[in-house]
Amino acid sequence: MTTIDVASMPNSGTPWKRGDFAATLYRETLLLTNNRTNLLLAVTPTIIYIVLFSTSLNRLVPNVRYHDLTIPYHDFAIPGLMFSSLLAASSNAATALFQERMGNMTVELWTTPLRRGRYIAAKLLAGAVLVIVQALGALAVSALLFRTTWPVDRWAALLTGALVASFAFNGIYLLLALYVHDFQRFIVLVNVVTPILLFASPSFYPAAQMAPPLRFLSNFNPVTYGVSGLRDGLVLGFGSALPAMLLMACVAVITGLIVGRALRRRAQDV
Repeated sequence: MTTIDVASMPNSGTPWKRGDFAATLYRETLLLTNNRTNLLLAVTPTIIYIVLFSTSLNRLVPNVRYHDLTIPYHDFAIPGLMFSSLLAASSNAATALFQERMGNMTVELWTTPLRRGRYIAAKLLAGAVLVIVQALGALAVSALLFRTTWPVDRWAALLTGALVASFAFNGIYLLLALYVHDFQRFIVLVNVVTPILLFASPSFYPAAQMAPPLRFLSNFNPVTYGVSGLRDGLVLGFGSALPAMLLMACVAVITGLIVGRALRRRAQDV
């Protein structure tokens, strides 16, 4: 189990004086970024995928068909690479929440004059920001390696889609951390679910070319709708991506409310 030095946590002499929300946001940022192992595990798979796609697969499959259009394969794959990073960062945020519970850090937390609502809002925001930063990092590195030249509106669609999807999948993974109580079971579940979500969706290959059973399962995979929203925004424009973005926004709101309620209930039990 990973532990965090109490000396590295926010104390009453510095950031807590700025207010509940800012102090909790500062604390959550430390909690998410101080664990180098979790960060390395979150970043490494996406780096491997980006290097693989930029050096090999992009030459092997130069173009693909998408919505009756022929597009470069790297344009097709970049939303999938972003989702690889997004899912890894979401699992990192969920692992940090689980480790906080295992370390009984909430007992220490509620000895401070902190409002529960601001604590919950800061926790949700800090996790989502980490996810957004990693997804945008994957986008930036991919865009540089593939030397993409997209119009401004396509960049706007990608950024908006990444923002909405980050909140949605951060909420989904936090739900997993809250309702699975055994740490080993949680770790196994995260490491099994994440690649299934990524590869049982049209992240790196068109849905029409997936095996029929896998294509059927992809209809129930939330990553299918998230990555399709990013890809539609990049290839077809913001208007085509709007339905998927609205769906992800609904998921973000619903999971945020459920996570907030669960965190509030857990705080009352401390």
